[in-house]
Amino acid sequence: MKATVGDVIAIMSRHLDETVREGEIVEVQGAEGDPPYVVRWRDTGHTAVLFPGPDARIRPAGHGRTGGPGRGSERGKQWQVTVSVVEYDGGETKAHVVVHTGTRDLQAHGRAQRLAGDVDVPEIGDEVAVGRAMLALGEELLDQAALDIEEIEGHRTVVRRSPDGSPNGRRTDWQSSELIRDSAVRSRWDAAAPARPSRPSDLG
Repeated sequence: MKATVGDVIAIMSRHLDETVREGEIVEVQGAEGDPPYVVRWRDTGHTAVLFPGPDARIRPAGHGRTGGPGRGSERGKQWQVTVSVVEYDGGETKAHVVVHTGTRDLQAHGRAQRLAGDVDVPEIGDEVAVGRAMLALGEELLDQAALDIEEIEGHRTVVRRSPDGSPNGRRTDWQSSELIRDSAVRSRWDAAAPARPSRPSDLG
């Protein structure tokens, strides 16, 4: 692992209920960019010496948004998505997804529950839990885009849920997740709505 002053280091969550922690590297104490690093954590503002583990990711300073109107060249990007699935005794499955965009990390959770007496097919629980987490993550990305636009333009804005769809199409009650009920087997899988932070009501 190599880093320079100004880079952002992100510590991936190890458990479903933990958040991704980010900080700015303010000092590199190792030789040629090696650890340890002095990090100023964004959530507390405190600085500390960090010896990064395997759950750490480095994002170079200034990496992310570039260019603007009138740019004729194309730029390719790759985002990394991490999916964690935990299957519990009793038929409960939880999923945690994190997307690393190059400028920030966003995360979401999903849950599925197999009812008593149903056939134990773990793959179905994984699909339902991860699918619901992905739906929640999509909402997080759209909400974050709206907040970014607000920061630039200085007023509240609306991001449509589809290019030609209604801005009020947001699935706030997550009833759309019940589309899985179109088959007899999947109808036995149900889950609570994934918890999501509140956003301004006019963004949806």
